[in-house]
Amino acid sequence: MKSLLKLSSLLLLFPLLFVACKKKKQDETPSGPLGPKYPMVVNNVITPEILESLKKNGMTINSGTTPPTINGVFLFSPAYCTFDNSGSNRQGTYFNDYKVQFKNQSTTDYTVSMEYKELNNGTDIGGDNNATYISGENNLFTVFSQSKGKSGSINYVALDVISGEATGGSMKNMIWSKYLVSKEGDDANIFLVPVGTTRIFTDKDGLSASQNTFDVLPEQFKGLIKKASLMSAK
Repeated sequence: MKSLLKLSSLLLLFPLLFVACKKKKQDETPSGPLGPKYPMVVNNVITPEILESLKKNGMTINSGTTPPTINGVFLFSPAYCTFDNSGSNRQGTYFNDYKVQFKNQSTTDYTVSMEYKELNNGTDIGGDNNATYISGENNLFTVFSQSKGKSGSINYVALDVISGEATGGSMKNMIWSKYLVSKEGDDANIFLVPVGTTRIFTDKDGLSASQNTFDVLPEQFKGLIKKASLMSAK
């Protein structure tokens, strides 16, 4: 009789154990080399070594799997260089202003489209719609993008990492790092910095104002002092 009661108790417990194990398996979040604090897809464009190097050189990285919505166009101005390992010693100097556009953000896939455009004559443009991912939590975010760009006549590929704080309108404390992965031509590094260069820029006044359009408007050229594009060798 005792054996029958024991068997009955085990049979009653089995469905509960099965449900508990199933729930635990569903709740598990897969993670790659960057660890569970980053969406899995971010591992597609950046390694832990590069991430740590950027952080060491002053880049803000916002981890997390609940980033804010950042769709919009923002003015990155004034662009101030805080780190430069190109050998041209541009740290502490200002560069041309840019517009940055984020759109088509997916909160389930952790994807977002990113484009950028230099204001001064629009000679440096780029972006990517297929390999751009986002991490973060609360109002803080970081976008990781393997971007294709063109500066003057030179095509290039760069790893763009952009962090900031979404405020529901303009962005606060935007910081932008660019790592030059490759370029076509310019072997003598006359126009662009050498491949492997990292530069980090901040929006110096801490406010990246929301823009009505990604187009460069004529009035935005007024008063502009011509400087250099972000990866210019000069």
